[in-house]
Amino acid sequence: MKRIFITIYILLLGTMFIIPFGIGPIIDALFEEAVTRAEREFSRGTFSLIAERFEGLTPAEKQAELARLRPRFGYPLNLYKLSELDIAEKKRSDFLNGLIVDTDDEDMLVIRLGQSDHAIAMGGPWPDKDLNIKATVLFLLLFVIALTLPALAWTFFLNRDIRKIEKTTARFASGDHDARVAVSRISSMTMISRAFNSMAEKTQKLIASQKDLANSVSHEIRTPLARIKFSLEMAGDSPGQEAAGYIGEIGKDVEEIESLVDEMLTYARFEREPESSGRLSSHEMVSWLDNLVIQEKKTAMGKEILFEPDTDYFIAGFEPVYLGWAVRNLLRNGLKHSTQKVRLAFDPGRDQVNIYVDDDGPGIPEHAREKIFQPFFRLDQSRSRASGGYGLGLAIAKRIITWHRGSIAVSASPLGGARFSLTLPLEIQSPGES
Repeated sequence: MKRIFITIYILLLGTMFIIPFGIGPIIDALFEEAVTRAEREFSRGTFSLIAERFEGLTPAEKQAELARLRPRFGYPLNLYKLSELDIAEKKRSDFLNGLIVDTDDEDMLVIRLGQSDHAIAMGGPWPDKDLNIKATVLFLLLFVIALTLPALAWTFFLNRDIRKIEKTTARFASGDHDARVAVSRISSMTMISRAFNSMAEKTQKLIASQKDLANSVSHEIRTPLARIKFSLEMAGDSPGQEAAGYIGEIGKDVEEIESLVDEMLTYARFEREPESSGRLSSHEMVSWLDNLVIQEKKTAMGKEILFEPDTDYFIAGFEPVYLGWAVRNLLRNGLKHSTQKVRLAFDPGRDQVNIYVDDDGPGIPEHAREKIFQPFFRLDQSRSRASGGYGLGLAIAKRIITWHRGSIAVSASPLGGARFSLTLPLEIQSPGES
């Protein structure tokens, strides 16, 4: 802030020195015509009265008459020959035609007496110089005021908003993650305050999510660790064949922990909600979905997976690896809870693409349809290995869909179980194919 004040002070100081020298000619040019007209009007009556007194008089009598008139005026009166006067060339024509003009001295006005070779001169001071000085001072004063007041007002409000941001930043750094900057919409710091608030919002969500994730992971990992501890104790007290069995159980528990860590890292990656840069690359979506279904049929364990697209060919913008991850998680979730079959439906529209995953399982209660996308939430609260999953698959799927600027929801399925509806905005679409 000191730099701002110093800069403004230097500008004002320089203005006060430069303007008087540079504005004078400008003021003269602006007011020259008005000043000349005023001088002529002020002196016209006086010159007319004197000229009437001079009618019919000889030059000597005119000088005598001027001597009698001078005491009545507060400025000199003189009679000059035309050759004695120094009239500027641009004014000489007006002077010879009987108009009132000023001499180069600028303190004396003269007018020619008819067509004679004599002229009457009245000495100043006249209001032209005084008017120019006053106009210059007035202009300078108004200019400085017009420059200073907005600068001081802008500096005051800018300093106030900077202090708000500084205090809010300190509060946020000290642990108050609800702290937000509030400035006027017309403030110069509006964009900075919005950027800070957006950063604070994302940071707060990330911190809260990481806390929940850490708490949930610590809870999830206790079960396999307890089993490992139990298996180690039993293996030490058992004969060879039984010990080998306990060691095999330990290996399964280690794999379970590794699986948990992998899913946790995947979720954490998408929890940061990265923004996709620009338009996503275009891919053919129908054959891509068909390949996903073919891959999942290999591990369907006797259950049926149906794929029912509404079109044979469709181009859209999406990230096939990430979106494939999300769709696979939905298919595997459907297979795990279905009775006999899972159906994948593809419904392209003009502005968006809809992908549906239906199953014929027990469905999802309405009270849990929002919660199932939360990390580590499971309808089956059992922690046994047989129940399968850690409650991260659907959370990961939602994060990936959000990354694609889409949405995901769950409802009742026509098959009797759950329907997961995945909606993606269209960025690139094949003309005429929708």
